[in-house]
Amino acid sequence: MFDILVVADPRFSGGSTSALVADVMAMAELGASVGLVFVRSGYLDDARDAENPKALALADLDGVTRISPDTEARAGLAFLHHPLVFFRGIEERLTLSAERSVIVTHHAPFRSDGSLEWDPVATRRRARLATGLSAWFAPISGVVRAQLASFAPLIRQSSDDWPNVFDPGDLAPTRPALLGPPLTIGRHGRPDPLKFPATGPEIDASLPAENGTRVRVLGCPTEALIARGAHTDRWEVLPFGAEPVAQFLNSLDVFTYHYHPNWLEAFGRTVAEAMLCERPCLLDPRLKATFGDMASYCQPHEVADALRRMAAAPDASLARAAAARDTALRRYGAAGMAQRLEALRRDRGDAGRAGASTPAIRAARKAVGLYRRRAQGDSG
Repeated sequence: MFDILVVADPRFSGGSTSALVADVMAMAELGASVGLVFVRSGYLDDARDAENPKALALADLDGVTRISPDTEARAGLAFLHHPLVFFRGIEERLTLSAERSVIVTHHAPFRSDGSLEWDPVATRRRARLATGLSAWFAPISGVVRAQLASFAPLIRQSSDDWPNVFDPGDLAPTRPALLGPPLTIGRHGRPDPLKFPATGPEIDASLPAENGTRVRVLGCPTEALIARGAHTDRWEVLPFGAEPVAQFLNSLDVFTYHYHPNWLEAFGRTVAEAMLCERPCLLDPRLKATFGDMASYCQPHEVADALRRMAAAPDASLARAAAARDTALRRYGAAGMAQRLEALRRDRGDAGRAGASTPAIRAARKAVGLYRRRAQGDSG
C-alpha cells in the first residue's frame, strides 16, 4: 500500500517530464510513499526515444519505489501523466487500485485549428482498461479545463486545476532586471518550430535585436527559423540545456514568448519559470487566460514599442514582476503540495459544462472527425 501511485511514460523530453519530476519530488519531500510505474505508449512510438534520465532518477528519492508493471499495487491517490499516453494506449496491463485517480492533463484535447487530437471519453475508458483505475481529469490550466468541460457530463474533472509545481529554491532572482542599457531579452524552451511565430518577420519582431538590445535564446530550431526568413544570426543562440534555466533567466531583463498560430500552449512552464526568477514577461496574448495580470501582452510587431515602454518605466515594470513572483509562489510553489493533495482527496469533482469551450454537439462531431482520420491512417 502506497500513499501515492504515479504512472508515466518516461520518454518525454520537455515540460511534461519536468512537471512529473517536480510533482514526485514535492510528494517525496512531504514524506509520502510513492509507487512509480513506467510504461510505454504508442504516442511515443519511435524506438529511438530514450528514457529521460531525470524521470529515471526519481526512483533514487527517499520514499519512491519503482514498481514493475506486472506488480499489483494500491494507494490513496493515483496520478496518470499525460492523456495522449493513455489515448494512444500503453503496452502494459497494470493491476492498480486507488481511492482517487486523476489523469494529469498536460495537453488540451482540441488543436488550435479546432480539430480534436484526442478523445477524453475514450481516454478515460482506455486508461481504466489498461490500469484498473477509474480516473477523473486534472487539467493543468483553465485553457485545458474549458476544453475538457466540452465533454461533460461524460467525464469528470477535479474541482481545482493541477498546474505545474516548482521548487522556488531552484528558481530565484539573483540579479535585478532592467539595469541597462543595454537591454537583454530572450526566451528558453524545447527547440520546436511551432513554439515560434509563423513567419520570418514575425519571428524577428518578437525578438528584436535593435537599438543595442541583446537577444539570448536557449533552445532554438535555427534551421527551421532561417527557412522561414528569420535572422537568427542577430541572436546569441544556445543549445537546449546548455545553461541552467535559472542562470539563463537571470541573464535577461525581459522574458518574451510568442508562438505559432498552430500551437496551443496548455500551460506555459517556461513562463512560470521566468516569473519565479522575477523577470518582467512580455507574452503572446493567448497566454492571458493562464497568467492574467502577472504579465504584459502584445503581438510580435508590438514587442519593440512595449520594450521601450518597459525600459522607460523600470520601477513599475519591476514592481509588477515582483508581484507576479509572489503570485507564482502561491499558485505553483512546491510548498503547496500538501494542501493540493488534501484538496484532491476531499474533492467531489466537477462534471459540469460551465465555461465549456465547445458545444456538446460540435465536440461529438469533432470526435467523429478524429476517428475518421485515424481510420484513414492519420495518426492525429
